[in-house]
Amino acid sequence: MKGFWFKIGYCRGWEKGMRRGVLAGLLVLSLLLLVVAPARAGLFYTGGIHIDSLSATMDITSEAAVSVEYELVNHGNAKEVVNLSVSPPEATARIDGAELSNPVDFEAGQVRKLTLLYTMELSSGEFQRIQFAPMLFFDDMANAQRIKSYSVRLFLPEGVTRLVSSSLPYDGSAIQEGRLTVTWDKEDIYPSALNASWTTLDVDMAAVKKATPGTLTSAGEIVEVEITVQNKGDNEVRDITLSDSFFPGAFEAVAPLDEFELVEPEMSDPHLYWKKEVDSLKSGETKTYVYSVKVKTLGLETRLGALSILVNGIPVGVSNDIILYSELEAPGPEAAAREFPTKYVIIAAAIAGTVAGILARRRSRRRRKTA
Repeated sequence: MKGFWFKIGYCRGWEKGMRRGVLAGLLVLSLLLLVVAPARAGLFYTGGIHIDSLSATMDITSEAAVSVEYELVNHGNAKEVVNLSVSPPEATARIDGAELSNPVDFEAGQVRKLTLLYTMELSSGEFQRIQFAPMLFFDDMANAQRIKSYSVRLFLPEGVTRLVSSSLPYDGSAIQEGRLTVTWDKEDIYPSALNASWTTLDVDMAAVKKATPGTLTSAGEIVEVEITVQNKGDNEVRDITLSDSFFPGAFEAVAPLDEFELVEPEMSDPHLYWKKEVDSLKSGETKTYVYSVKVKTLGLETRLGALSILVNGIPVGVSNDIILYSELEAPGPEAAAREFPTKYVIIAAAIAGTVAGILARRRSRRRRKTA
């Protein structure tokens, strides 16, 4: 289950939010392609102070207690003075052990430590998820540099034995004092959001997705998808649903047609779902199902996303996802040299929506204070 953020047809509110986020990101990306230089200057801090390391813990009980420590280093050759601000804004921020007070001085080569403490409310129910996305701003701008060392520890409640999904592959897990601890230890990565989910249901379900053919030659080709699901737990599991989703503009249902459903909400984009109801799986039992879809549009890569496993309507696991490659000719070196988006635009597409929303809220609060 490592490394896959689940997608589920029944969580319509979550899907709606994700679609809005994607659309917002595409809009931001389009604007940035038109105004790359102004976007660089306006969205990102380009001084010499970098986030060399980020170390965080998330302790989950009835709420999430989050602590984050940044190691900030001035890699420039001269003194820099910046205003540091954080999100969430209610976080307690301290620099080198003292309350954060702006502006902050950084001598050339100086290392300073910034710590954040805050809590997050969690929804009630047997399925839980959390997003770790603290933001640090330099003169109201995000830092576009990669983080050299990134370490996050998630302490889950007693009784939880595994994650349902994670947007980043996790690097380790262990039981400590009766609680599952999951760790992410990365190097040289951008400060993107980390999403994780879990359930209190005592089930252990796994699914593997395979696709044939693995290479596509033309649009309109039919792909056969094989789903193998296994009950890896000690008890029989009933009322299992397998759910896979597609954008109908890119895929078309082929067979079995009665297992597909096209949902066209009034206020959001249509989705094509393949769903299979499984009455029960005994401990250790494995079942395999096959369906087919037509690939309507062809690019260098076609992704089949992760399938979701639900028990009594509650997400309990996801499959791997699959990339189907095509025989289209990849662009040559000259095209790559001219290629957009640049590094800064790619970063902006990933986090600009979050940054813009946070800054807009902060500016709105400022206007209200001065009104």
